[in-house]
Amino acid sequence: MDKLLGRKATSQNSNLDNDKNKPFYNNSRRHYKRFSSSPPTNAWQRRLLSPAKGIIPLIALVFLFFMLFPSGGSSKKSNRIQLREQPTYEKHASSCSVELCNPLNKCSTWLPNQRYNWSDLSKAGVFRDLSTINVSTGCDLRIKVEGRVDGGEWLTIPNGLTECTETGYGTKCRNFVELDLKADILIMATQMKNLMKGLDKSSQSQEIILVQHAGEILDTMDVTLISQFSVNRLETFAKAIKSWSGPITAAIYLTNAEDIEELVEFFSVQKNLEAYDGVTLALVKPNYLSNAHLAYPINHLRNIAITESSTEYIFVLDADFSPSINLYGYLRNKLLPFIAYQSGKIPATAWVVPCFALREGYDQIPLPDSYDELRKLVGRDIAYITDPGAGHGPTLATEIAMVRPLLLGNPLAYEVCFESQWEPYYILHRSAPLYDVRFKNQGGDKQAHALHLNAEKFRFMILREVFMMHKDHSKMIWPDGGFEKAQKAIKKWNYFDEFMHEIESLYGTNVRWPKGCTAMAIGWQDQRRDGLGLAAGAA
Repeated sequence: MDKLLGRKATSQNSNLDNDKNKPFYNNSRRHYKRFSSSPPTNAWQRRLLSPAKGIIPLIALVFLFFMLFPSGGSSKKSNRIQLREQPTYEKHASSCSVELCNPLNKCSTWLPNQRYNWSDLSKAGVFRDLSTINVSTGCDLRIKVEGRVDGGEWLTIPNGLTECTETGYGTKCRNFVELDLKADILIMATQMKNLMKGLDKSSQSQEIILVQHAGEILDTMDVTLISQFSVNRLETFAKAIKSWSGPITAAIYLTNAEDIEELVEFFSVQKNLEAYDGVTLALVKPNYLSNAHLAYPINHLRNIAITESSTEYIFVLDADFSPSINLYGYLRNKLLPFIAYQSGKIPATAWVVPCFALREGYDQIPLPDSYDELRKLVGRDIAYITDPGAGHGPTLATEIAMVRPLLLGNPLAYEVCFESQWEPYYILHRSAPLYDVRFKNQGGDKQAHALHLNAEKFRFMILREVFMMHKDHSKMIWPDGGFEKAQKAIKKWNYFDEFMHEIESLYGTNVRWPKGCTAMAIGWQDQRRDGLGLAAGAA
């Protein structure tokens, strides 16, 4: 496993102890620490750990540490502190299905996207002898019958319960020999459209969520890409789908009642339907009787998508971003095996993916396929780290991207300590806290989540040789001007006031201190970076 992480014993270079011989890097605001356990290199660290000179300061530091942070954390810890005013989420059925019952009440369940003949049906005891049909939402069912008076063979069965002896079909409905059961997002969208048309005005206040599951996940030790968007981002997210060969779950928000028409039209195009094949989609219809639905519920949608996923790990990504082409394979072949190997030994960890963008004016340039291509674009100032200040600056991705590693076998990740207002994208175990639903539209939604993870003593590790990107674009226009209307409204919940007060009341006033950072004990705020350290991920 040391080889996987790229750990390599190196001799100390005395020239690097001399500041005059060190290459200059701007290290006044950030730091990072290699993901490894190595002996202390700085003179003051060696003195601190010396039995003769450092035992008293060491005891004092250990005492202070346990006073401030009395307990550790586990990546699968479930008894976390809950934020206030959060809804409860429940996963929908894994797939649509149809239940067939015979007159003796012997029932069997059938899954979609298969055609079953008389042989399959007779084995289940329902061949030519059918009493009821129960079709769940999301399925399109046709059954083939024999001996109908009108001469037809195929009947389309509606959703819900059908009593074969009491419908307009008569007893001939029971004399069936074949069934054709289908399910896809177009069927789901069409059913949502019909459902919305059938609602009376009083029912328009209901939130309705319909979920089309892509299929059963056989190996849950995997990573699901999680996203959310409105219908005006359908084509954009299709690009991200191409870069991710693993499980994907997304929530689509129907900002206005008319959006369902656009959704059905989009998926009526075969290439669009094929592009989303394999993606679990949750369609979300909000309460249309209140203008509150115009405030885009970004964190609520993230939580819905997370709940509908099935894997142990999740990667929350906004629709405008695309993961690097090697990211999913990197996670499957390197990160997940490492996590499994270190099971029970590593603390709760957020595995951060560096976030870059292509500048406006370079729309025709394809997104880079590798970190080498990314380095070239960064060097030409075509690509840059998104929000290089507080938003994504703590990731240190630009410094890392600009320098080729000097050691063979790069470390898996390097560590940074949490900083307030940081809003990284990361891979998490699904037991991590959900997002605060009180954040809507843009601003504070990801910052608050990162702060919550820090309060729960999560460690932040930046993954190497992988990234995510998007192309700069004009300001996003929300349907019906919802974003602009919401921005003009009085904000009822924001990061610096209400959320900060609540999180401090739950975790203490030191909530912004990097509680999970292992570099803390050696003075994380004063860490220095030299040339070798910058290239290899050591500090």
